[in-house]
Amino acid sequence: MPKRKPLGVLDAAFLTLDSREISAHVGILVTLSRPENAGPEFIRDLVAQLREATTFTAPFNYRLARSPLRKIRPAWDVLPDDEVDLDYHFQHSALPSPGGQRELGVLVSRLHSLPLDRSRPLWECHLIEGLSEGRFALYVKVHHAVTDGVNGTRRIAKMFDVDPESSRLHAVWQTEPETTEWIRATTGLRSRVRGWFDLAGGLGVAVGRILEDAVRPSDPAVAVPFRVPTMEVLNGRICRERRFATQSYPLERVKRVATVLGVTVNDVFIGICAGALRRYLSEFHEVPQESLVAGTPVSVRRAGDGRGNAVAMVIAKLFTDIADPIDRIKLVSRSTTLAKQKFYDLPQVVGDYYGLLTNGPFILQNIIGIAGRSRPPFNLVISNVPGPLAPLYLCGAQVRETYPISLLAHGQALNITVLSSAGRFNVGFVGCRDRLPHMQRLAVYTGEALDEIEAMLGLVVPELQEAK
Repeated sequence: MPKRKPLGVLDAAFLTLDSREISAHVGILVTLSRPENAGPEFIRDLVAQLREATTFTAPFNYRLARSPLRKIRPAWDVLPDDEVDLDYHFQHSALPSPGGQRELGVLVSRLHSLPLDRSRPLWECHLIEGLSEGRFALYVKVHHAVTDGVNGTRRIAKMFDVDPESSRLHAVWQTEPETTEWIRATTGLRSRVRGWFDLAGGLGVAVGRILEDAVRPSDPAVAVPFRVPTMEVLNGRICRERRFATQSYPLERVKRVATVLGVTVNDVFIGICAGALRRYLSEFHEVPQESLVAGTPVSVRRAGDGRGNAVAMVIAKLFTDIADPIDRIKLVSRSTTLAKQKFYDLPQVVGDYYGLLTNGPFILQNIIGIAGRSRPPFNLVISNVPGPLAPLYLCGAQVRETYPISLLAHGQALNITVLSSAGRFNVGFVGCRDRLPHMQRLAVYTGEALDEIEAMLGLVVPELQEAK
């Protein structure tokens, strides 16, 4: 009998999103260049070594428990190593050589469109060769019930090494979590009762502030859930198939703009996404006169927290109704600052449950079938996931770019997520194939929005304009 582990409330909520059109998994795409002295057998030997990695750490050995109560109280069965079929979970693929970013994007779009098998542990890893200049890629996807973006990125990073000479190989399914368990301090009945009263009071404060802003906003820059323009292209029902596009540029470019404007790197990122959306929507649809609103995830993970999901959603205005890109970024900064301040001012005890409070309406809309048919809490998700700062290697192969790939649901046909790593600013765009035509244009427009802002600020530096 396998050991059984209950799911957290938010983890279980993500399971409810799965349907014919929605697969609630997230992914990451890593491109690598072979070592300079690598022979033609390098990829073959790497695949062989990975196939020999037949032990599994949590949560890669978690399978949904097959019990009569699984819908009421879902749980994981912790499987022994010999019950995890590595030949199924790890796949070796090849593009027609020499493959480019477009061909890789087409393949990853197809892989990301396919659901995970619920009768098995909810993850897959694909090694893809055939890229130009001898490069290859790793694409990993994991169900959101197993991990959030921050935790997942940390686990993926542990697969690599900072030493280019190292031959150490840890398959992603063998990497160790930050901790094995999250232990809450609940000593005695009196302590637990007091904790529940504190939590109820804290959540009451959170709900009260949301309602107060809905009735009488304290600032025009404050975003309020469900007070958003509804656009069929962004907030309608979605199909099963996905489009995936990428954009990458030096992180230093974004930092320079942020420094000059006195805002954060994330504010610049949201601002250029808003500019790209304004241009993209003007080509296919009418840009709404009211500002679009984005859900921006923030981590509520504390030290020693090994849960699958520890993320809340704060919302901010994109000011897509503002033509001037500099003014737009400054207003975005005002909106994000106010949103985060309201979140961080809440009692600490609320943190563990705030994620359910803020993600709950969006998930509930999908559960009861009104998502994509009613006004959404926000128009799209724009997320910033921190990545490793140092260059990374896999048996001497250097990591070149790392792209996050998130999930979509009814009412949310577009997700834009950035992952900064080793001096690069790597943006992954995921969209519903039927809703968002020519989505690569949106990725291009994001880069051109950054170009425009740099030109306006006099920050065009030739050495930072490379490799767009």
